[in-house]
Parts: sequence; structure tokens; C-alpha cells
Amino acid sequence: MVGLVDINEAVQNVSEAISSVLDVDVIISDAEFRKVGDTKRHFNREVTEIRDTYVIGHVLQTGETATIASKADSPQCMACVEQAECNLEAMICVPIEREGARVGAIGLIAITEAARAKLLDNRDNLVVFTRRMADLIVSKLIEQETAEKLTIAKNRLTGIIDSIEEGIVAVDAAGRIVHTNAVVEEVLGADGAALIGQPVQAFFSGGYVGTLLSEGTAFTNIELRVGEQGRGTHVLISGKPVAEGEKTAGSILALKKMDDVYKVINNLTSSPLATSFDEIVGASPQIARLKREALSVAASGSNIMITGESGTGKELLARAIHHASPRAAKPFVALNCAAMPETLIESELFGFEDGAFTGAARGGRPGKFQLAHGGTIFLDEIGDMPLHLQPKLLRVLQEKTVERLGGHKSVAVDVRVIAATNRVLEELVARGEFREDLYYRLSVIPLHIPPLRARVGDVKLLLAHMLRLYGQKLGKPIKGFSANAEEALTAWPWKGNVRELANAVEYAVNMEQTPYVTFESLPQRIREGAKVASAGAGVSAPAAGVLRSAETEAIRKALAECGETLEGKKRAAAMLGISLATLYRKRKGM
Repeated sequence: MVGLVDINEAVQNVSEAISSVLDVDVIISDAEFRKVGDTKRHFNREVTEIRDTYVIGHVLQTGETATIASKADSPQCMACVEQAECNLEAMICVPIEREGARVGAIGLIAITEAARAKLLDNRDNLVVFTRRMADLIVSKLIEQETAEKLTIAKNRLTGIIDSIEEGIVAVDAAGRIVHTNAVVEEVLGADGAALIGQPVQAFFSGGYVGTLLSEGTAFTNIELRVGEQGRGTHVLISGKPVAEGEKTAGSILALKKMDDVYKVINNLTSSPLATSFDEIVGASPQIARLKREALSVAASGSNIMITGESGTGKELLARAIHHASPRAAKPFVALNCAAMPETLIESELFGFEDGAFTGAARGGRPGKFQLAHGGTIFLDEIGDMPLHLQPKLLRVLQEKTVERLGGHKSVAVDVRVIAATNRVLEELVARGEFREDLYYRLSVIPLHIPPLRARVGDVKLLLAHMLRLYGQKLGKPIKGFSANAEEALTAWPWKGNVRELANAVEYAVNMEQTPYVTFESLPQRIREGAKVASAGAGVSAPAAGVLRSAETEAIRKALAECGETLEGKKRAAAMLGISLATLYRKRKGM
């Protein structure tokens, strides 16, 4: 708590003011017997301390007002060893009290006979006057205490404002900046002291800010470009008035850099899938070659088209490419074009402005391309992109800018595009369902993931990998597969590829109650379609039929994907892991 010694300059001024008005000497002490005010005429030497034997000391102890007509009239004066050096003729002493507690005392001292007569003749009035002077000192005490509390509160608030990651601008009622933090100074490229007193609209223009200043209307998450002619930093800004009763005393603006917003959104929405090629399981020649090709182009900024059947791991490969690229520290944003309704896909890709359509979020919203700025956007199932949106996507790829739905401004984006499809885009182009120019723009680097049935050697590796994964996930330390279970799983055609295999293993781990996955724990379709006969006896008739059907389907799919030309058949044979002659022979029997 603040004491009189903390306002000693004000106390000394009060003592001198009383002395000049009343023509008396004045001494003021705090509750700790420390002199805080003294006009220094009542002693022949400097008073350095207040003693409890003094009259003022007695008042500090008792809290009672004292009037002394002469030194002989006071027990304290009579007992004082310094009586000879003191020229006191009469004295009025009043305690200084705050909320029932003594904080000091004021002594009025007459040092001449004329002053003594005046003091004693006006005793009652002077006691009242001195008490009011005591109240004045207390008010100064409270004022100092309040000022110190305000300073502490201001310093704390300033510390909080300066420590947060958002930019904060405090504005007065006239619209002039009164405080900024380091984030704002960085965004504006200006020193904080130079910003104080400047009109806030010189830096933050736009209708929302103007309405906040003129009408006190708050707003939330409006995008602005801060800087000369809008070429500066892209920020997300909110504003709120500061109320003082029914009036507005100013405003607070809070801003975030859009790069930071995109980073937060990406962290919240991204899933921690593969981050390296080592996490793509497989040792077959086809997968080894695919990894080499993908790794060699990862550092490039060229667009990539990944083809392959559903469940082969196209997004997994896309993430591995992204994390092996110079863009690894930036966002990886994925959008499934087939899973998004046509009415929403445009706003999801390119974003929308405030009021662009009924129900649009206030302030608008950035699209996937803006969220992926500096990183990679993965457009899965690109073959299902609506035809009317393909020209806009093509324009984004060509111009490296996006224009939001309902907007008129182009925003530059630096994004690498990786597209993927399980459809034959050449056929879609031939039928007019996919733009040829967009196809070539996306397919700068084509990568094909072979189906799992064409990489038989990888099945066992994937089975072991999935067993470890789901064993840990489900808390079941299963050691491996029984012989007949493994034989059934390796013989299965895996039309759903790696996704189907993963589901089958997860099912088996859930069902199994022993240390090894047995045949009886496999999914029913695998048990019924892939029963293995005793060693050397071949496959049972029902299983053989299932396998032949799967083989026929695999050949048809490979040819549909690669084409009926000689080069296409060679590619299909390589995809299936058989020779061209074997392909011709098996095709004859279909």
C-alpha cells in the first residue's frame, strides 16, 4: 500500500501552503514516525526524525487531536530533552486517517507570541481546517495509489498484448492509433512510436473499418491487404468498439496474417499419413521403380497425375512426394472431387466472398488453393471434376491466381498440383467429358500405381505390416498367420487392392482369439473363394473358378487402362507381371 513517504513532494507542498496561509510553522509525519513535511522554523537545528516523545508522536500513538497552549502546558514538551532548542509557543496537532487507520499527523506550530494568540483564538476553526488538509493529503495518497495500480494494469495489459501472436491496434474515439504491438509493426513495416497518433484508416482501409469508427459496428474475420495500393500483407482482421457508458471511447482491431491462418487450418485438418517413401510398403520391381520415379520428380514443381485403381494408395504416394519436396514445411491440402457435391466444389476449391450465395459465412472463406499456398494441393478423383468447372481450374493452373466465388479480385497462389484418378482420362477426353487442355496441363508427369494383384510379392510384406499396425491399434499382440490363412490371403485377387487387404487384416485381428490369425478368422468371402487344397493337389473347383474370374477381370481392366495397341498390351502385361505371349494366350481363353 502507498504511504505518505511515497508522496512526500505533495505532502511538503501542503505543509508550505498551510504555513504561508496561516503564518505558522508546520511539520507532518507518517505512521512510521518519518518526517515527510517540515517548514523547519520551530527548531534551531534540522529535525531528522519524529520521536514518540514529541507531541506529534503522541498524537500518532493515540489518534487524538492535541492543542498545546505552551511548552509548560504539555507533558511531552516538559519531558523532552530537546526543549531548550525548540522555540514552540503553541501547537495544534491532528491525526491523518484513512478508512479508520492512522497514516500520519499534521502539526501547526506557533513560534511567536502573535502567532500563538492567533492559533489559540481560532483553535476550533484551525482544527477543522487542518483536518481538511489531512483529507487532502489522503486524497493525494489515494490518487497516487490509483495511478500506480493503473500503471501496473497498463504494463500488464501491454505485456499481454505484446506477447500474443495476433496483431493488436488500439484506436481512440477520433480514429487515431494509441497503441500497437510487435506483430502490427512487422505487418506495417513501421516503428511503433511512428504509428502513434496516425489515423488508423491510413493503414487499414475499407468499409468495415470505417463503419466501426463512425457507428461502432463490430465485424469479424474480414480479409484485407495491408500496405500501399493493396500489395502488402494479406491479413484477416476483426474490429470491436470500446464502450464508455453509452458512448464509444475508441476501437480495438485484431489481425492475423493469412499465412499463419492457413498454417493453423492445415494443422487442424491434415491427417498424419505417410511422410516418406519408406512408409510405402512394397519391394516388387513395379513399386521399386515407382518410388524411384516419384522421388526423382519430388523436388520439381511440375504437376503430377497419379493413376491407378481404387485402394492402391494414390494419396499416400502424393503425400510422400510432398514431404520429399522443398514444399514439405508448407501445407498439403487434399480434396476428393467425387465426394463433393457439384454445388459446393467451386467454393471449396476457390473460396467465396461475403454474401456470394445464400447462407455464405460472413466475411467469406478461403478455398483449398489459398489454404495450400506455398505447398501442395491433391485433387483426388479428378476425372469426376464437373465439366463446367474445368475451365476455371485450367485458368488457375495457367495464371497462378484464384478468384473467389462472388469476388472480383485475383489472389496469387503458389501451389503444386498433384491429381489422381482411377478412371481412364483419355477415354473421358475422347467422349468430351474432360477437357484435353486440362488433361495435358495436369499430366506433365504421369505416375501409375499397379494393382496389388500385379505385385504378388508385395502381398506378404503388406500382410505383415498391417498385422503389426492393427495388432497395436487393437491391443492384440498376434504373432503371424497360420499356413492355410496366409496361403488363402496371398491367393486372393485383391480387387480392392491395399485398402481391401487392410480391411481384411483388421477384420481378422478383431475376430482372432489365438496368437496366430487362422483361416476361420478371415472374412467370409475369402474363406469361401480361396480355400486351398492339400499341398500339390491344386485349388478346389469353386476356388479355381473364383481365381479364374479374378484373373479375367484383371486382364480386362489392364487392357482397358493401357489400350489395345501393341504398346498398350505390352504395358498391360508388365502391369500384370506376365509376358506378352502369356497375355495373348490367356486372352484367347477368356
